[in-house]
Amino acid sequence: MRHTARLSIAVLLAGRFALASAAEPAEAPRRWKMDSFLISHWSFPKEGPRLKQFAEAGFNTVIAVPEELPACQAKGWRALLAVRAEEVPAYVHNPIVWGYFLLDEPARKNIRYETLVPTMEAFHRLDPSRPAYINLNEKDDPQAFVKLLRPRVLSYDYYQWWSGSEPFFPLLERFRRAALDADLPLLCWVEAVAVPHGPAPADNEARVRQSVYAALAYGAKGIQWWGWRADSPDCAKINGELKVLGPELVKLRSGDVFHTAPLPPQTRPVPGHAWVQSSTAGLVLGLFRNEEGTDFLLLANRDWKTARTATLTFAVPVMRVSRFDRQTGRWIDTTLALENDRPTLAQRLAPGDGVLLRVAKEMSVWLPRQELPDRQVSCDSPRLVSPN
Repeated sequence: MRHTARLSIAVLLAGRFALASAAEPAEAPRRWKMDSFLISHWSFPKEGPRLKQFAEAGFNTVIAVPEELPACQAKGWRALLAVRAEEVPAYVHNPIVWGYFLLDEPARKNIRYETLVPTMEAFHRLDPSRPAYINLNEKDDPQAFVKLLRPRVLSYDYYQWWSGSEPFFPLLERFRRAALDADLPLLCWVEAVAVPHGPAPADNEARVRQSVYAALAYGAKGIQWWGWRADSPDCAKINGELKVLGPELVKLRSGDVFHTAPLPPQTRPVPGHAWVQSSTAGLVLGLFRNEEGTDFLLLANRDWKTARTATLTFAVPVMRVSRFDRQTGRWIDTTLALENDRPTLAQRLAPGDGVLLRVAKEMSVWLPRQELPDRQVSCDSPRLVSPN
């Protein structure tokens, strides 16, 4: 990611040398919880026509400096604010502030994580109700970062259409694992245009859609765009869907992620004991649960060139499968068929697209992982089994 001069100054001042003598806040520290889906961008244009186009593109959060807060308020955006640690008390009660921007890509800059610990602690001490934000990339070690800095959110960038698609899913696997282990929301950066220079290609929407819906299948609670262009409507179109999907997605916890053949590097096939099965090629299956114990499936088409009809077979009794409508925000019951006495669902997916399904099972219970035989348990979550 490139940097504006103001953000770079904020990073140098706030990112490495927090004031150890910063005053303690009056209220006791409390755990921050992400309660809304993030649709973000690195910055925003200030020119009239482009600012109007940007405002209509569906973002809800932008990286900003203090003098940009009035514009954020006017446009209805929240701000990931770049300030020094000693400036934080002035913004603790400002509803426009989502969190505090500290640094971007420390490994690329050869900044050791331990040098950032005082900064992170100072920001969180001064404002217990918001996250201090450091973004990582493919050169960073998310496990080591989380262990040392104890962040409140885990964010990273990788631009597969610019840098190559082979590391895309291995990085999703790695950062998802680190986020789940630390119980952190995962945020992913995606390039808004599939080429860094020149006109947006005709297949741009399908490619960036594939990046977004694959990240959602991995449990991302926020999509951050890099390189938005006013001449490409694809970002705005997907943002409109995220605005409707987000309130549902932010409540879900990722349980498993499986792929169908051909498997990308470092990914896992759907195991025989999983409660959903598919032999349709090129799928990502993200399994989720909410706090009420309802199961969800984020199904994504890995193929950005070809539409496909995914056939799902449910290995447990199912009463109902509903599809979330990204236009209306309503759940729509699907039509199930029987194949070999098992309920099946045919779901059409456009190139690179995804769909959120809610699965109502019957006569099933959750048991702790240690109470089940090893063959019934994936490496990520407990498994549904019949009470009999």
